[in-house]
Amino acid sequence: MRADDAVACIRCRHFMHDAQRLELALPGLATLSSAYAAVRGNDGLCRVHDRYVAGSSSCARYFAAAAA
Repeated sequence: MRADDAVACIRCRHFMHDAQRLELALPGLATLSSAYAAVRGNDGLCRVHDRYVAGSSSCARYFAAAAA
């Protein structure tokens, strides 16, 4: 599902996009390639649903991340 950019998973507090943390959370990922790979794009891990999702996805549990 394509999200409105304002409520996309990549902007959610529950979304983990950091490559190093993704490799720790998904140990088998490094055998396929790396979380640093360009093909991953904006994908990441939703800590609410415990799923690997596209950063452009969204759900009802969206919670805006703190401003940097």
